[in-house]
Amino acid sequence: MKKVLLILIGLLAIFVLPALGQEEDPSVSTEEHMLAVAARMYCPICENEPLDECRNPTCLEWKAEIRRLIAEGYTDEEIITSFVDRYGQHVVGVPYDPTLRGLSFFAPIIGTILAFGVAFYIFWQWQRKRSESESKSVQKSPQAGSTVDDEFRALIERDLQ
Repeated sequence: MKKVLLILIGLLAIFVLPALGQEEDPSVSTEEHMLAVAARMYCPICENEPLDECRNPTCLEWKAEIRRLIAEGYTDEEIITSFVDRYGQHVVGVPYDPTLRGLSFFAPIIGTILAFGVAFYIFWQWQRKRSESESKSVQKSPQAGSTVDDEFRALIERDLQ
């Protein structure tokens, strides 16, 4: 009986105790959290490169600062707002100010609508002038065409007789 109990305790020590020691490494979750925050920001030096992908020394410093702020308990929005306040709107790619965000969203839409409006107006004017010139040529051609047609018809009738 003692042998069975010792074997069970040995198996318990081999399989269960290592599982208890597998506590989540906080540095891994902090690293993932830092990358999630950095993915929403852009490199200040490289154009249009997300901060989480950039290997620039400045970006590495920013990532270290983001790690520090996460460790201090700052939220994602507080971290991003801190960087926007210090370095400007280009840090987030999309303007953080609601007015600028609305302007950057609606300006291309309004510009596209205006461009289509101008193109439609020009096309409409061109069609109108074209139809007017065709109607004038149609009005002239029946008179001129009827005399030519009459002469041609007379020649054909003469040849047929």
